[in-house]
Amino acid sequence: MLNHEKSTELLDSTMTVLEGDLTNETPQSGKGVIDQWLAQLRQAENATDITNTLEQVKTQLESDQINGGELSDLLNTLATQTVEFSTRMGSEGDIAPRLEGLASALRSLAGQVQHQ
Repeated sequence: MLNHEKSTELLDSTMTVLEGDLTNETPQSGKGVIDQWLAQLRQAENATDITNTLEQVKTQLESDQINGGELSDLLNTLATQTVEFSTRMGSEGDIAPRLEGLASALRSLAGQVQHQ
């Protein structure tokens, strides 16, 4: 299971990246956060789908030629999987609503990527 404290820290740093001024960010800016999530999610039960999608997002970000449409689709898929994952977190604590906020930020980013 995900460590609550580590998950909270990761959610904070992820939202900082997603809510930042994307015009000043490089695609590689989010890779450190992605690597941290992958390390956490690989330890979690029932996180295979979200881990696979996150690895595909990372691969896109590492590419010399980022495909905006494909990255947008992956971010939307990741948002959907994040909401599904949040439903498994239970009602205790603030992780589930924060994951839903993350999903919303991912959808917003997907829209921005699509229109670049």
